[in-house]
Amino acid sequence: MAARPNWSSLPSVLIVDILSYLSHKDRLNASSSCKRWRNCLFHPLFWQKINFRTSYSDRQRTKFLTDRCGRFVRQVVINFDSHNHKEVRECSQILDVLCGNKNLTSFSLLPSSCHIEWPDTQSTYFIDRFLDCIESIIKNSKKLKHFSLGFAEELLEHSSIILDLLGRNCSRMLESLHIASIKEDSENYGIIDLSASQFLTFTALRHLSVDYDHMSNELLSAFSSGCKNRLETLVVNVHGIDSEHEKVTNYSWVAVRKNCPKLEVTVNLIHSYDGVQGLLDILQPALPLTCFRQMFCTDLNPSAINYFSSHYKDTLRSIYIIDGLNDGFPIPYFSHMEEDTFVMLAWRCTKLEEFTLLGYEILDDDIMAIARLRGEQLKKFDIPLSCIATLDEDEETPARYAYVDDDFVLSVSNSLKWPWCPKEDSELPLAVFDAQADAELAYIEILLSDQQQK
Repeated sequence: MAARPNWSSLPSVLIVDILSYLSHKDRLNASSSCKRWRNCLFHPLFWQKINFRTSYSDRQRTKFLTDRCGRFVRQVVINFDSHNHKEVRECSQILDVLCGNKNLTSFSLLPSSCHIEWPDTQSTYFIDRFLDCIESIIKNSKKLKHFSLGFAEELLEHSSIILDLLGRNCSRMLESLHIASIKEDSENYGIIDLSASQFLTFTALRHLSVDYDHMSNELLSAFSSGCKNRLETLVVNVHGIDSEHEKVTNYSWVAVRKNCPKLEVTVNLIHSYDGVQGLLDILQPALPLTCFRQMFCTDLNPSAINYFSSHYKDTLRSIYIIDGLNDGFPIPYFSHMEEDTFVMLAWRCTKLEEFTLLGYEILDDDIMAIARLRGEQLKKFDIPLSCIATLDEDEETPARYAYVDDDFVLSVSNSLKWPWCPKEDSELPLAVFDAQADAELAYIEILLSDQQQK
């Protein structure tokens, strides 16, 4: 009788080659055959990207993967609850291990909030520890292509130092840089001193997110004619607007679009009443606006929405507006045009694919008009039931809210060619109803999606 094959005697290079043809699940099953195959499972080829999660249920897995793969993994995402001291410590320990990794090409922090709650009496120690680790990671990772701090305000306060480090160590490799922030108090915050010249050192940059506070004609010149950079996405977060802020001219946007024909711009207004009022000063005809978001700004600027319709009809694909109800009722907005502002937007912006309006009053007839104008091209159409207003005949003010019948829902669905229904209150963020609720929970994941590696 022939002897049974001894799979453990195969050369490691053959075991790794065999495992490379298997799915992740089958690879795990095969590695249970013996210790040698188990060791080959942790070959760097199979762990090029790891999403570390510090939650209680993932903690053991994360610690194991950190110890086994932290020094050779290439792409890292760290998800942690920034209000949980234990998870902040866990994140710090992961960073300690990553300091010795010379293979990193992508580094992303994804905290649950824009503020990190450091352990009591040790806040200075932990901030310095985080920053020291980030400095070591940048210095050791000469091939870093993606860098994101996920709106962590206490780290972004040191953006100027971090930019200089990236410029000295990764200027020819870095393709994606995210240093935009979230200011929950848009009227009182310090502006970090960043120079446009700090961005000139990056010759491969494709994706950038930055605060409007740092937008300038000089910054855009870094991506204009004669520059090697071919920017593809630019995300601008708007908070307060300084009265002395330099106005970015249409000429600068024309020059950028000439050098970066694929450029797509996202504008996020976050807790920014000033941003709503000054939106027409931010916008320029040549700005290639692809996505507009407005989050808890307490007001709407119909004139700016009309501007979208006139100037971004060939670029605008997504609009997302959310605000809190006013004493339990949706906020009305007033347009000087005969037709509704958003109906005109749907008519003129032929690329529009996503439309979300939460917290503002919208007529049932206007919902139907938007659905008919955009049809199946509109992939997302989120309107709360509690914000839908109905007019009785010969009335100019809403007769009732939060009532639509099955025939209306069916008609909208038929126009869209997919099953549509208005959002129930239970599906909406708590901050829409409660002014004391944490509004950040309503938008943090949406904004973090801008920072994912392309």
